[in-house]
Amino acid sequence: MNWKSIFGNKKKSSSDLKSEEFNDEYYDKCVDFYYTNLINSLILFTLTTNELEKLAGPAFNPISELESEIDYAYTPVCFETIFRNGIIHDSFRNELISFKKKTDDIPADIWDWEFIDNNDRWIEIRKEANELLDKLGISSREYNDDYTTVYDNEGNIIKKGKNCS
Repeated sequence: MNWKSIFGNKKKSSSDLKSEEFNDEYYDKCVDFYYTNLINSLILFTLTTNELEKLAGPAFNPISELESEIDYAYTPVCFETIFRNGIIHDSFRNELISFKKKTDDIPADIWDWEFIDNNDRWIEIRKEANELLDKLGISSREYNDDYTTVYDNEGNIIKKGKNCS
């Protein structure tokens, strides 16, 4: 006897569950978070070593953040959600993708403090990041930590960041 058919329960496939759980509406709720990540990723690339060092903390390694923030910001679903919602005009898409490619092409041997201020590639990336932010109408070069939650050594929340859901 098939109990599922008697009670009218049809098991949903994993693709049905995914489409219900992770649709545009789901991602749209987090569009401000994705936008903040994208802008923060650009801001990090505008900073000098002295400015990056000021951001350093127990849970914030600026060199790691340079790489991870931009990778997360350009995750296709996050990146596309920003454009689908009109947060950034579609005319900037190719320029932003081109910038991401240039950061991906930074050789591993110059991903280090000593190169950020002096290396021609880093200087060009910094200049381009500043130009992109200007074109996007972003005048501040301050890292936005609105979504960052900070804990002390005992796990207590010192600063509660926003939650996108």
